[in-house]
Amino acid sequence: MPKISDLLNNKEHGKHPFAETLEGLSAHLGFLSQLGCVGLDCSEKSLEIIKNWGRSSTKKTDILSDIYNNFIKCRQCSLSGDRKNIVYGDGDHMARLLIVGGVPEPDDIRTGKPYSGAAGELLNKIIFAMNLTRKEIYITHAVKCCLPDKMQPNLKNIAVCRYYLMREIKMIKPDIVCALGDIAAKSLLETSVPLSRLRGRFHDYQGIRVMPTYSPEYLIEYPDAKRMVWEDIKLVMGELGKG
Repeated sequence: MPKISDLLNNKEHGKHPFAETLEGLSAHLGFLSQLGCVGLDCSEKSLEIIKNWGRSSTKKTDILSDIYNNFIKCRQCSLSGDRKNIVYGDGDHMARLLIVGGVPEPDDIRTGKPYSGAAGELLNKIIFAMNLTRKEIYITHAVKCCLPDKMQPNLKNIAVCRYYLMREIKMIKPDIVCALGDIAAKSLLETSVPLSRLRGRFHDYQGIRVMPTYSPEYLIEYPDAKRMVWEDIKLVMGELGKG
């Protein structure tokens, strides 16, 4: 009876079917090892890997790019007429915490990233106080177009952009969403209840916990509200295990 090594190295007769099986098994074990799986286990991770063999893998970055590429073509409300640039969501595409602001500011339009100006500096301080960095969370806006000075988005503006916001949230799949300001809260929760009555407690958005609170833009104008925002942020930190 030939030895296994002879079967594996039989150049004259080609590879034995058993040798091909061993090579396939070896390659699979190596693949699982690189992904952090140990041994011949039946864990959910291993079963999910096997389940997805042969399926096309589309990265979240590609899907999010598709969302924004479609948005560039959007002409469903009046804001699209003056649009020169759009502000992409920024951060970790697998973040546990997703922050939604209201409307991009001119600084955001110039950089293409949310919260790039003075409000962004204040938001960075809040994120740092949470023992997080911007790279560990995902930040976006409820309304994607920059508005003219002192103009507020109407319900149609919010509703049109909500479609793109919903797709972002579905893609990121965060544990918690922090809605900064009245516009973000209205978009996510589809409510006309004032932010002052929404903040301080979690709400539900399709099974995701939502904490509405005042925006950095509001805090710049009304700094006394910082204490209330910090109370809301501590609740978020508690849910994330950062408290």
